[in-house]
Amino acid sequence: TTRAKFWYDPLDSDDIYTLFINSYTLSLEPHTSFMSPRAAENFDISMRLSLEGIGAVLQMENEYTEVQRIIPGGPAAQSGEIGSGDRIVGVAQGKDGEMVDVVGWRLSDVVDLIRGAKGTVVRLEVLPKETGTAGPAKTITLVRNKIKLEDQAAQSSIIEGLPGMGSSRIGVIDLPTFYRDFQGYSRGDEDFRSTTRDVRELLQKLQAEKVDGIVIDLRQNGGGSLIEATELTGLFIPSGPVVQVKNSSGEVEVETDPDPQLVYDGPLAVLVDRYSASASEIFAGAIQDYGRGIIIGEPTFGKGTVQSLIDLDRFAPDPETKLGRLRITMAQFFRVNGGSTQFMGVEPDILFPTAAYSDSEGERSLDNALPWAEIKPASHKTYKIGSLEHSRRRHEKRVQSDLGFQFLLEQEKELKEIREEKQLSLREQTRRAEWEQQEQDRRTRENRFRVSVGLPLISKDEQPDEKRSPEKDKQEEEAFKGIGLKEAARILADYVLSQSPRAVMAH
Repeated sequence: TTRAKFWYDPLDSDDIYTLFINSYTLSLEPHTSFMSPRAAENFDISMRLSLEGIGAVLQMENEYTEVQRIIPGGPAAQSGEIGSGDRIVGVAQGKDGEMVDVVGWRLSDVVDLIRGAKGTVVRLEVLPKETGTAGPAKTITLVRNKIKLEDQAAQSSIIEGLPGMGSSRIGVIDLPTFYRDFQGYSRGDEDFRSTTRDVRELLQKLQAEKVDGIVIDLRQNGGGSLIEATELTGLFIPSGPVVQVKNSSGEVEVETDPDPQLVYDGPLAVLVDRYSASASEIFAGAIQDYGRGIIIGEPTFGKGTVQSLIDLDRFAPDPETKLGRLRITMAQFFRVNGGSTQFMGVEPDILFPTAAYSDSEGERSLDNALPWAEIKPASHKTYKIGSLEHSRRRHEKRVQSDLGFQFLLEQEKELKEIREEKQLSLREQTRRAEWEQQEQDRRTRENRFRVSVGLPLISKDEQPDEKRSPEKDKQEEEAFKGIGLKEAARILADYVLSQSPRAVMAH
């Protein structure tokens, strides 16, 4: 007899997945999801490193379909014409199809319009995030294609030479998603790809390069394989529980680290933001509960529930009747300390100032969201972590004069004002003047930061619909992403320098 349990995310709920275990075949319906439904609705980038589409993760925000993030390597990223925060207000098929207004539509219906066969054309009418609801909108044309997701695999780098870091060298592992090639695993491939396998190699590489600490970057990571979240945690602890799962009957099952090998026991930080969800929260929560590392950034998304999709068509009286699908919550994740990741998410040990604006995102921003809950803690060992006060004080002092964080805070403030705007003038002249003022403010704000990092300034003649080269887009993305990442490296460097000797295990 073979007992098997699977947690996975749905690529398409009309598909049937087949998984082979030895000589037995299990037909699995893709009904169970623990990724954020807002952060990854109908997109599966967590189980393997390839998919087809436009390469955008969408969410609903105030009746708008908003781009949560762009997947590197996809048609949207290659176009350079759409980015996170932009809102899709219209969708058209082909080069000449009628543009359909999708404001107020359900996210799943918008996704159905955007989906299509590889090689086909979809046109999107987009409101850039900088313009607000007053517009103007722009139309972009994308060719649906197979998305190259190698950029979604874990990657490493080293940060050194920043002011105040001294000679410290901080390794970084960027982890956009928790992926696992279940098909390769089921075939018995010895070299099947997985998050834990890739990160293990990167950890060994960084240690060989004599880094003083490592930052795991989970920003924008919407989740993925629970197995990978559990096994990845095991690279940083000798053994023990990682997450507790309570089902609808009240039964609790504990997922534990399956591998006793400790791959990295040095100084560790985990960088999260308001879009770090599900499996990301399981990993970050376990690292925090064990006292194994410092959690830095913003409170996470707060997705701590498991949903099942029930296909109602199977109960229809005839094949022509379409009843749709019903999504029900049937389990909840709890941390090792007994607290749920639901609603509250994971609260960082050291908060970025942008955390003040994070309540507008995640489960805590939703009406009638399942509240936070608590169960009995799981028995586990903990690390002794030294005081973080020195690192926190230095961080707070730095960000007060950091042009990058000043830019982010000013941007957050304006976006909040735009979201909360309840009235719009119907006079074109008035709306155009408001838009031009917003554009001028945006250019001024962003150019101050661009000067500080050596990026070219935005010209007042540059329009939001101008196409940017992939190289330029990547350079700018790294600069803006580096605001938080560099600060996380500084925080960890401060911590390393303040700790002597290194933290040790305590039973």
